[in-house]
Amino acid sequence: MVTVFDLDDTLYDEIDFVKSGFWEIASTISDTPEEPFKFMWNIFLHEGSGSIFNQLIQHFHLTITLESLITQYRTHTPNIILSDETMALLNVAKSLGSTALITDGMTKMQTKKYDTLGLLQWIDYPVFTDLYNTHKPEPLAFEMVMNHFASETKFVYLSDNPKKDFFAPNQLEWLTIRYKNPRGIYRDIPSNAKYEITSHMDAIPLLQDYS
Repeated sequence: MVTVFDLDDTLYDEIDFVKSGFWEIASTISDTPEEPFKFMWNIFLHEGSGSIFNQLIQHFHLTITLESLITQYRTHTPNIILSDETMALLNVAKSLGSTALITDGMTKMQTKKYDTLGLLQWIDYPVFTDLYNTHKPEPLAFEMVMNHFASETKFVYLSDNPKKDFFAPNQLEWLTIRYKNPRGIYRDIPSNAKYEITSHMDAIPLLQDYS
């Protein structure tokens, strides 16, 4: 069996990466980072992420460029951790067979998260889709996993986003598990996975029964 994980809002809460990036930038532009951090956070909560850095530059009269802020945000070393429950799930998945990861997003940003979380010790085969000019819901990354573990017949995908994550693995007849992350932005979207869980611990018996 191969258990395949998504990264953002599945193995950790992406909101923590957002906070980490805002704090990194706030600390760079001010000796009192609390004020610019609060400014960015309030915009994020009320307007989303689209124009945060533009407004930051304008409000604080910064000479730094928008591009440099975006780069700093995407490439900073994030202050994120795995929960005890996530590590317990990863340990079980590893004990039951092989493991993989499929994640969208800019490669440098995603590999920073991967390295910071120490996922190398659990994940046998990570696929950063940006490297291959693909992204979910396209099937290529899932087919890559199947080709890499060509002798395996059972594949599981655990992820959070019904808008793009489960179409390909459902078509490939994988077992799909939707983690309805209570802190995730997709939590209110109806699931199209076979199972839905609200705790990582709930995935463990599903993996054990399927293996």
